[in-house]
Amino acid sequence: MLIRPIRATGMSTRLFGTDGVRGTPGEPPLDARTLARLGAAVVRMHSGAGDSVQVLIGRDTRESGEWITAQLARGIESEAGSVTDGGLLSTPAVAFLTRDGEFDAGIVVSASHNPFRDNGVKVITGDGEKADDDLEARITALVTDETWAVPDTPVPSVEPIAFSESYIAHTSRILNGVTVPADLRIAIDCANGATSQLAPAVLRGLGLDPIVLHDRPDGRNINLDCGSTHPERLARVVVEQGCRLGAAFDGDGDRVVFVDHRGTLVNGDAVLLIAARRLAAAGRLPREAVVATVMSNIGLEHALRADGIAVHRCSVGDRLVWAEMNRRGIALGGEQSGHTIFADHLATGDGLATTLVIVRAVIETGRELADLAADLVPLPQVLVNVRVRQRTALAKLLEVSRLIKKAERDLVGKGRVLVRYSGTEPLLRIMIEGPDQEAIQRLAETIAARVRVDLGEGAS
Repeated sequence: MLIRPIRATGMSTRLFGTDGVRGTPGEPPLDARTLARLGAAVVRMHSGAGDSVQVLIGRDTRESGEWITAQLARGIESEAGSVTDGGLLSTPAVAFLTRDGEFDAGIVVSASHNPFRDNGVKVITGDGEKADDDLEARITALVTDETWAVPDTPVPSVEPIAFSESYIAHTSRILNGVTVPADLRIAIDCANGATSQLAPAVLRGLGLDPIVLHDRPDGRNINLDCGSTHPERLARVVVEQGCRLGAAFDGDGDRVVFVDHRGTLVNGDAVLLIAARRLAAAGRLPREAVVATVMSNIGLEHALRADGIAVHRCSVGDRLVWAEMNRRGIALGGEQSGHTIFADHLATGDGLATTLVIVRAVIETGRELADLAADLVPLPQVLVNVRVRQRTALAKLLEVSRLIKKAERDLVGKGRVLVRYSGTEPLLRIMIEGPDQEAIQRLAETIAARVRVDLGEGAS
């Protein structure tokens, strides 16, 4: 693996994005100096606690993961913190083990669904929650404070410890009391990522014999034409092998999308619908409400409203979903992209847990996934992503703003227009819903064309 040795001369005050720190290993903010300071800052956040600060680090299968872990460990140990290297672990596994293993903090080294060239760092609190805006701001302030330094000491040697058994046991309880039919065939796509060992182990331990795809990580094939962003092969296998359903995880295992027995994609909106109805029937849906993001289709609101279940919306990001759930006392929330949070399980999305919830629904109802999702009738929706060279406030892009306002006028009372920058990639996302697919496609493409002129990578 080639890590470009760049030493930052000054640090940006922006460190965290929508889901942790993201970048190219060896380059700021994932250069050795910043990573060591980040590890040290996590320990400094717990200064005055008395005992040595205990930090768990888990990572996905990217070839840069061990190097990043070592740099973080150097910073942690420089502040007399103690590092436990959990090796290959999904984000939800780190969240659970941090909470129940009595660690002061957890760190996940992953860039989720991004290609192997990218990587990232997510900070988990001792309560098993992803760091909120306030904690991220305080960590950023420490990392960018040049009045202190991490000594230039050798990178410590920390041997990975395999201890995922307690997470496996915790997650497997979702199927307690359910008899798994011997002929229930399912397929899973592990994205050559963090669930490559975990997911098959859990499912086989529960009596399932899944067809397993993309569970041979080599450091570079994570998310490569597979997983939650590329479920095409999974869909073919489900149909060819006569499976009841298929589940495709992302690189760090905190989200999942499904395909039904016909190979049709079933996204996070349908999962929220199914899960909300199951929880409500069991008397486990307090406030008779769920949390979804602004990206969820309005069809979800229509379907749940018929059952007397409200939908509260928040900005994109599963940690923001959790914050809204926590604020409102709601037990279920999620994103269209496949993050689903069950408050009685974890404070983060968990693709494996969500898979077991859906498997349980299929078993208990005796219905196919396609039938369970059928009441979700999505309004036509278009999502166009435009790669940009910089993030300029949309209000400063006069022609783009004019086109957005025109689209909003055209769809008033009939649809929605949402234009926002991605928090994890250099993209502007243009999402439009409306009754006419061709009309909203034209509106989205018109806005996208102007964005390419103003902000596209080739624009001057």
